[in-house]
Amino acid sequence: MSCQSCNQTGCTGNCQNGTCTDASSCSVQCTPCNTACNQNSAACETLPSALENFIKSFFGVVQRTEVNGKVTWVLPCDLDTGIPGNPRGTDEGLACYFKRLFEDGLVGLEGPQGEKGDTGDSGNNAYTVATSAFNPPANPGGSAQFSIIPSPVVSVGQTIFIPGSGWYVITEVFQSSTIFATLLESIPSPLGVIPPGTLVLPTGPRGLSITGPTGSTGAKGDTGAAGATGATGAMGATGATGPAGATATNSNATIVGAGADYDMTAAFAKVTFAGTDLEATLATAGTYFLTFSLTILMNSGGTQRSWSFKLFNSTTALDIPDSTASFRFDDHVLFDNVAVRAIVTTTLPNTVIQLYGITSGATGAGTQTVNVTDSTLVYIQLA
Repeated sequence: MSCQSCNQTGCTGNCQNGTCTDASSCSVQCTPCNTACNQNSAACETLPSALENFIKSFFGVVQRTEVNGKVTWVLPCDLDTGIPGNPRGTDEGLACYFKRLFEDGLVGLEGPQGEKGDTGDSGNNAYTVATSAFNPPANPGGSAQFSIIPSPVVSVGQTIFIPGSGWYVITEVFQSSTIFATLLESIPSPLGVIPPGTLVLPTGPRGLSITGPTGSTGAKGDTGAAGATGATGAMGATGATGPAGATATNSNATIVGAGADYDMTAAFAKVTFAGTDLEATLATAGTYFLTFSLTILMNSGGTQRSWSFKLFNSTTALDIPDSTASFRFDDHVLFDNVAVRAIVTTTLPNTVIQLYGITSGATGAGTQTVNVTDSTLVYIQLA
């Protein structure tokens, strides 16, 4: 490289002959690196070139923008904001940011959710239960002893509350299940006996009951004036007369049997006395209560001792539901007084209700007899 401008007075070595390629071979007075021939050489790089190379080597390509007359750099690789999980602080220098990362270490990003772990062991109840009855002391300072289900929530010095009694402090726990405690304070109207199964509740010490001073009585207010009596209102008009109510009906009768006694048969048949039979003609449709009172005689030589009665609606030719009644003679009994009762509902006027009977034996001397003299029928209309 020919560089005649290097031939300056006082230069030595290569600088003297115009081949200044090494700054160390030139004297200071020659200032070879400021000459046109030596600018941007490897040995004599200019300051702008050195800064440009440093920026590119350290940062990479830097984008420059101008905001309000001021040049601003936009660094590559998101160096302005920092790496995910490790952000760069506001106004934090890049060197300080790197130093902090080296000292504190990088915070890793959150990974995918792991599998659900095994269910943990069940915790202990925050209470226990008394397993024996005990009589609570009458006054604070008294002692009590009772058994509990062993639990780690009770210990010596622990304050406990027992419903139905009050607050206690545990003074001793024997073999994890026997409690010795001192009464601190009773509830109002405590129980005389605490039964098994009562909860034992660990709690904090009983708070103080502080009653403030009674305030002074306020002045009595003035009695207000009595209000005026209002005027009596005018009498209202008389309402129209309502329609006449329906006339109540109540049909009833007593029928007494008359004629001859009736020998019962081996099949159901109407009880008839060859005179006045025990049958009722119910004039109007409705609901009736019927009761038959009968005297049954055991015939001489008779051996059958059981019989039955029922009510029969001869108008509709149907039995009255739930009206059958069965009876039996005791040994050596010659007569018996019985009653047959039923609720009868009719839908037709002048319905005839009759009494039917049956014996377990054949007709004749071996049957029972319905005595006419002591046989009656009473019926009452209910609705």
